[in-house]
Amino acid sequence: MVKYSIIIPMFLCFSTLYAGFTFVGKIKNYNVFPNKVEFTLTNANLIIYVVDQNILRFRYTNQGEFSNAPSYAVIFQQPEKVNFLFNEESDKFVIKTTELIVQIKKDPCRISIFDNKMNLLNKDDEYYGVSFDNDEVRCFKKLFDGEKFYGLGEKSDQLLKNGNQYTMWNSDFPAYNSKRDPLYVSIPFFIGIRNYRAYGIFFDNTYKSYFNMGASNKEFYWFGADKGEMDYYFIYGPQIKRVITSYTMLTGKIELPPLWSLGYQQSRWSYYPETTVRRIAQSFRDYEIPCDAIYLDIDYMDGYRVFTWDKEKFPNPTKMINDLKAKGFKLITIIDPGVKADTEYFAAKEGVENDLFVKYPNGKFYEGQVWPSWSYFPDFTYDKTINWWGDKLSILLKDGIEGFWNDMNEPAVWGQAFPDIVQFSDNGFGADHKKIHNVYALQMAKATREGVRKYSPNKRHFILTRAGFSGIQRYSAVWTGDSESNEEHLKLACIMPQNLGLSGVPFIGTDVGGFIGEPTARLYVRWMQLGSFTPFFRAHSEFNSRAKEPFAFDPNTRSLVRDIIRFRYQLLPYLYNEFYNASVTGLPIMKPMFLNYQNDENCYSYDSQLQFMLGDNLLIAPVLSSTDNFKKLYLPGGKWYSFNENKTYDGSNWIIVNAPIEQIPIFIRQGGFVPMQDVQNFVGEKKIDELQVLLFPSPKSEYQLYQDDGISYDYTSGKYSITKFSEELSNNKLKIHITTEHDGYNTGLKNYLFKILAVSAPKAVYVNNERISDNKKNDYKTNNQFNFDKEKSILNIKTNYSKKLEIQIEF
Repeated sequence: MVKYSIIIPMFLCFSTLYAGFTFVGKIKNYNVFPNKVEFTLTNANLIIYVVDQNILRFRYTNQGEFSNAPSYAVIFQQPEKVNFLFNEESDKFVIKTTELIVQIKKDPCRISIFDNKMNLLNKDDEYYGVSFDNDEVRCFKKLFDGEKFYGLGEKSDQLLKNGNQYTMWNSDFPAYNSKRDPLYVSIPFFIGIRNYRAYGIFFDNTYKSYFNMGASNKEFYWFGADKGEMDYYFIYGPQIKRVITSYTMLTGKIELPPLWSLGYQQSRWSYYPETTVRRIAQSFRDYEIPCDAIYLDIDYMDGYRVFTWDKEKFPNPTKMINDLKAKGFKLITIIDPGVKADTEYFAAKEGVENDLFVKYPNGKFYEGQVWPSWSYFPDFTYDKTINWWGDKLSILLKDGIEGFWNDMNEPAVWGQAFPDIVQFSDNGFGADHKKIHNVYALQMAKATREGVRKYSPNKRHFILTRAGFSGIQRYSAVWTGDSESNEEHLKLACIMPQNLGLSGVPFIGTDVGGFIGEPTARLYVRWMQLGSFTPFFRAHSEFNSRAKEPFAFDPNTRSLVRDIIRFRYQLLPYLYNEFYNASVTGLPIMKPMFLNYQNDENCYSYDSQLQFMLGDNLLIAPVLSSTDNFKKLYLPGGKWYSFNENKTYDGSNWIIVNAPIEQIPIFIRQGGFVPMQDVQNFVGEKKIDELQVLLFPSPKSEYQLYQDDGISYDYTSGKYSITKFSEELSNNKLKIHITTEHDGYNTGLKNYLFKILAVSAPKAVYVNNERISDNKKNDYKTNNQFNFDKEKSILNIKTNYSKKLEIQIEF
């Protein structure tokens, strides 16, 4: 009797525990199509799409039918026919592509994915697989020993995601810390790495979703959402880079931004009135600190009404903007989604009359409190609203505004609780806020991008957003929200952009110096050093804080920051080339070390995430403390040239280098080319007719440099230039070849100045087989001459620009 009294309650407890969960069950029947296989399961339907030879899509529903609503994130069109093999065996079905083998167990239905050599890459948890709990969907995956996870968008912890659970729900949280989740940008995509082979999973579900990467258990990891389908893409590498490229094939890649947007940008909450804006601009020019853009925060508007100007603060915005343009400044205005619920206000009136705002289920327009007080919110899931919003932006574009800064677009309201029952068009399918919340900012960015393209079809404008979802990279740059002026956020300013880059967002940066609080001079310098190597380089600060412009600090700090920003402008050819590469490949510009050195275990360590590769040729190791004057860093295999020390290091080593406050450790990879140019106070200030090319020679390497006008979309019709640089070092001879691979744009170059690093004095130098002389003056004024800097071991060679050039050096 005692035994039964114990066993029966335990059994009842077990049954109750799993009563809410329904698993997919066994496979009952199937149909094969040219690009997919459809399965009917006991408790669900499953479609497996073959998207590409390395990409599969798994789509489950327990609702009887799959939704016809289009994806907000995926823009890739499923091919009508894909080559694959399908076989049925006694206990499973098998799908084969040239790269993947998928086994679908029949009872219960479970997925196992192998490479074409039958190495197991990923599999459903044996016991749970895909489950439903009323509306909730989950997918449980086997967690393997040594498996590492990365990605998931804007997360404020370290790059490695193992052992934690994350939520995708765009949230405004000022002064967040390393334990705060979720934040502004939700990207339900992660990369798994085991035995140095990589795969990716993109969960295409916009509802609040969760990713448990082995938190509190060692058996499985899982991902799921409060509602919607279990719809995920499996992407095989095995290279991490290929996973990201394939993911951005699905969700889109960045467009080339205007070249000026790679320059330094200055912001504050808020610059007003007009005299203040003019004073800030003039101060940059007076102190000869390069700057290309100034931002106007919410106080430029009339009562925080979007698309308006406060005429007392800015009586003649068109003239002000034109005057600033004459000094090389572009003006960027903040745009919030909240439209003041004022019936006398044209935007509110038009939105109500044309039914463009979101509503309650009873048909009443929703009003939420934000900066203008009670406000309407545009329904950006409705094409008519997207077109209208773009047309309203033309009001500011006509005044000369060059870019828009989308803020408060999580969407944020006072109280942080946008009602879930609020209704959206959802492209005509109808949905509530629970489905649309995470894509609201994505759709607002889409409306902004379409608006500026409609107004200026052949001119690139700049768009910046605080919130986003998968695919945000195709419309906008992103910054990491309201950071604090402290060392924790300085470290996060190094890590978070890397994480977003892994998640498909290359154009990324932080509020340099911290938005909230006041940095010490040393913290400010260290943040500026880091910021100058992030793709998006903007300083920003909160209301009522002390001034944080570079010229607002003491003369020594001002001088240091001036040099930092100037070096950024010298590096623009290299940076712009990396943006071009990102537009083609989807890869980050600011790269975690393991992205380039996937098989080097040291590159996965915590310390190695406190440095990064800028492109493929520069290693940047920022000092992330206001008190340190040294940096511990890791150099991967090969040789590396220290930019600051003018010396070389052997790779596969951890080293400690001196880094006084005026220096950020920079290393050039052996074989790396780095194109540079003269300093400008703003992009386009003067004609660039000389390209400086740094080279740390290796046995053999090559590099391609992309150039266009940096302003228009003419490059899409072939009006661009690609120059190939190659070098080969053997038998004490270095040969450098320069050839024009694509000649659709006149670069305007007249000269090359090559700086050959870490070499001995040459015996002879030839340009196009003609021996050139040694310029003892070291003034570089005469072409086809060279000079050797014995102290730095740098050989300088100045040549005429040519579409085909050969340099030979004998040592």
